Amino acid sequence: MDSISYKITVGGWSVDSADDPKTELLALDVRLGMNSTHDSARLAVYAPPAPQPGLLEQVVGAAAGALGLGGEEEESFSVQVRGNPIKHGDTLTIELAAGDRSGKVITTEVQSIESSLGQTTIVGSTSKRKIAGVRINQIYENQSLDQIIKDLASQAGINTGDIATGSSYSYLVADESRSVLKQIVDLATRDGMDVYFDPDNKLTLKKFEKSSADHTLYYGIDILDLRMTNTKPPADRVVVYGESPSSNQGSSTWHWLAKDLSSFRAELGEGVSTFAIEDVALRTKDAADSLATSKLGALKDRAARGKLKVMGNPELKLGNAIEIKNAPKPELNGLFKVTAVRHVLDKRSGYLTWVDFSGQGGAAAAGGLMGQLAGALGL
Repeated sequence: MDSISYKITVGGWSVDSADDPKTELLALDVRLGMNSTHDSARLAVYAPPAPQPGLLEQVVGAAAGALGLGGEEEESFSVQVRGNPIKHGDTLTIELAAGDRSGKVITTEVQSIESSLGQTTIVGSTSKRKIAGVRINQIYENQSLDQIIKDLASQAGINTGDIATGSSYSYLVADESRSVLKQIVDLATRDGMDVYFDPDNKLTLKKFEKSSADHTLYYGIDILDLRMTNTKPPADRVVVYGESPSSNQGSSTWHWLAKDLSSFRAELGEGVSTFAIEDVALRTKDAADSLATSKLGALKDRAARGKLKVMGNPELKLGNAIEIKNAPKPELNGLFKVTAVRHVLDKRSGYLTWVDFSGQGGAAAAGGLMGQLAGALGL
């Protein structure tokens, strides 16, 4: 069995189990996802009450306080772990290792602390939680997707990582009817991008365009449990309407009524069942085509979803491509996109990792880079 170790830093407390195997950690649970409202890290540590000061120390402390020698700093809520204070807003980072696999899995800010007589539970969240509660009014003119996203992130007070350039917008309004998170997800959807936070708590927007695996997982060697659900896509074709006939007049045009909208819309797919979208931010035919491609790919992507459990692997990350091999049923094998990851480490079960995955790169064109897989699955 692989040796397991961890490095945790939160507030004034840090621990490396490789150097200090008898640590206070009882259990940890890390959850990350593309479709969740927030990501979280939950630590349970053994933190008994600190020894009470003796009578003489209490008298001296009281006298110092009466004389104003105790300092003027405003007190805030905190708990002690091995004599180190931990409070709301402290940065919490977790690194895990199993055998020769290692890596940082999450960086968060402490949001809640639960105390009992012998145990303290600390919960941190990524900046996804923050932007889910921030609302901004802003107008953008002649800016690209990445410029808009970086400005929204800056105003919300979060850091950005890998942000793809994306489409250009001649005019876009971000208003407080939607949270910054919803604004960003909607913009990313138009370009077929995934939205998530990396292990350093940086906002990431990228298309899934991988045709080879970052990790290969073998049934009977790596995989402990595996299941997959295939459903019929809710629509066979997508129709998108933009704001105006800008395919004829260019992106700088403004809205007017037209008798024939056929040259102003995008359509993709074949069949009777139709998913219709009207989006006033789309002011070019190319933008409407991009959204139609993205949406049809996403519908097919969500039609094939699965979950697997493996022995702990900190190198499995959101947006990775995984290839499953040697599963006894052919529909369980193939190349998939990682959409959620959960790491659990405790004294009873050891270190386990759960992965949610989807059947295609959701933003790819119908068939896309993994069309052979989609065909094999009957999508």
